[in-house]
Amino acid sequence: MEARLLCFGRVIGVWLDPHAKVPSRQSEETRPFYFEMENPMSDALAVMAKLRDLRVIDLSQTLEEHMPHFPTHSMFFHNLWSSYEHGGRSLHYLLVMHEHNGTHVDAPIHFLKNAPADAHVTIENVPLTQLMGRGAHVDCRRTKVGEFVSKAQILDWEREHGPIQAGDIVLFDFGWAVNWGLRPKNQRYVEDWPGVGMDAADYLLSKPVAAIGVDTLSPDPPEALRTRPIHPVVLEKHVLIIENLCNLDQLPDFFLFLAFPLKIRAGSGSPIRAVALV
Repeated sequence: MEARLLCFGRVIGVWLDPHAKVPSRQSEETRPFYFEMENPMSDALAVMAKLRDLRVIDLSQTLEEHMPHFPTHSMFFHNLWSSYEHGGRSLHYLLVMHEHNGTHVDAPIHFLKNAPADAHVTIENVPLTQLMGRGAHVDCRRTKVGEFVSKAQILDWEREHGPIQAGDIVLFDFGWAVNWGLRPKNQRYVEDWPGVGMDAADYLLSKPVAAIGVDTLSPDPPEALRTRPIHPVVLEKHVLIIENLCNLDQLPDFFLFLAFPLKIRAGSGSPIRAVALV
């Protein structure tokens, strides 16, 4: 039995595929690399050793009370249930939360009132592999509130950094995570933000990518949500939407992205712990 795990990132002494299509401007340190596994069971420890050599970047906001949340969504509550101070044998809390609190992923069913029935995929039926793969970091920090990332901007980014490919997880870095704060310092984050334009979304769907992510409440700012949001267009094509990311400024152009949702029956989405390996 043979298996290969294809990653993009820092080469750590494993075999480089001579046939990989990599833009000439990329250095050896960002070329694709493979873990060769003749026997996945016996080689699992070797793979883990190689992965541990990579840097882990946490892309998830901390779940805590008074954090920003979408106005139509409930707040996050972390209630003490039992503690040593109150005579309990252990310490534990009750979580009361919305599926779309904090860093989370939208399942296709989340925004598909008028979509065909086969598009109504709930979170427990989303393939886990759709949140495991090559990530692409698109720096959009010059995009202002009220502006949208366009297809032309993505094409410009690809000419400089390399092509976005089918199955990629594309993360848009607006630098908006700096506005994340606990009440009463949460208003700047939730009142308005930059977004992803419809032509940019259509272009990524043509690839097609596996998911798009943003460090804002949504790829659709309030005005877009009132008029023509990309949410239903993207989700109908089974492309996932990840929201409220952070630390995107620490990412290289391409990296290994991993995130896992909770297995919520009939869920419209789920909080995730998103990480990048670089």
